[in-house]
Amino acid sequence: MRESIVQIYLLLFRIFYRIFCLLPLRPVTLFWVTYGDNVKPINDALLTEFPKEKRYLVYDKKFVKNPEAWSAEYALPYRRLRFIRLAYLLATSKHLFIDNYIGEYSVAPIRQGTKRIQLWHAAGTLKKFGLTSSRSLMVPKHVLRRFKRVYQRYGDFIVPGEACAKQFMAPHDLHRTVFKTLGVPRTDYWFNEQHQTVKKQLSDIYVKPKRRILLYAPTYREYNGMEGQTVRQLEQLTDQGWTILVKLHPTVRSMFTHQKAHVHFVTDEYSINDYLLITDVLVTDYSSIPFESCLLGVPTVLYTPDIDTYRQIPGIIDSYPDPLPVTCTDQFEIMLNWINSDVSLQESRMAMEQFKTIWYTEQPGQATRRIVDHYYRKVR
Repeated sequence: MRESIVQIYLLLFRIFYRIFCLLPLRPVTLFWVTYGDNVKPINDALLTEFPKEKRYLVYDKKFVKNPEAWSAEYALPYRRLRFIRLAYLLATSKHLFIDNYIGEYSVAPIRQGTKRIQLWHAAGTLKKFGLTSSRSLMVPKHVLRRFKRVYQRYGDFIVPGEACAKQFMAPHDLHRTVFKTLGVPRTDYWFNEQHQTVKKQLSDIYVKPKRRILLYAPTYREYNGMEGQTVRQLEQLTDQGWTILVKLHPTVRSMFTHQKAHVHFVTDEYSINDYLLITDVLVTDYSSIPFESCLLGVPTVLYTPDIDTYRQIPGIIDSYPDPLPVTCTDQFEIMLNWINSDVSLQESRMAMEQFKTIWYTEQPGQATRRIVDHYYRKVR
């Protein structure tokens, strides 16, 4: 959308938002999500524990494929043409949960008596984003100011721990005080019986005798990546007892077909956290996945044949791959030898298990409970 149109849209949104702020607040929780998987556990907890709490959903239909599963009283696919309805929901809902950048926040100051909560879709970062990304260096100053206004109006920012809070402060130009180290809701089910059914379903499909599972999960790129080449390189591992699962980023779709035995391009029917339940080795690159998979102690390697390009767009953090205790290489042979070394895999497993004690302040598995207690039980 051209900048002039954006400014007109935001002007109209601001006008209606201010009008609707004259109306009384309603006991409504609004979930305004892009991906939804880190927010839905909150929705589900409210559904069972506070059935009188009205829950409304605004969602991106590209990524939220089953909005009916939220059982919300009202579900609205996000479209800018619905700005009047969106402004009304934002202005009159008492609680609001988001998981991404919401441009409308730039013209919608936090109303007194409301609570906004940012449940970001990543538990850490290896890439530069927000104000630290290369894209932010190229936008006009007034656009940069708009970004900052959005960040300042996120409200509380939920993170897994102190180290993540420090990571996220600079990209959002936020003080430490706005970050709440309550955990990552979408990982909770790894620690209760709920995951056993999903694990069995995936095991029945992919786990075979005398074969191990390698999950290749590359991150999003703003250019044509090397995913196809990497998959073809990984093919040789199928002759060494490995089954390859390829989980592309939600914004990416495979542009090539593949039919080799023991190589599977998995669908969005299951989430990345589901597939991690049966994963013996994770291969990724600049993704935030290891900040969560460490909870399962999954051995991890970062394979980065395009690292020079990615350093430019969007950029990676200066300490990369730190803080993750992982092997990083742009040489396939090095990665291949690492994968086939049981010693290396065991060392990585132990390092990831240690890392989770650093990255997660609170005991994993109870993030949803802590968040619901903090924002709902305290006010009742």
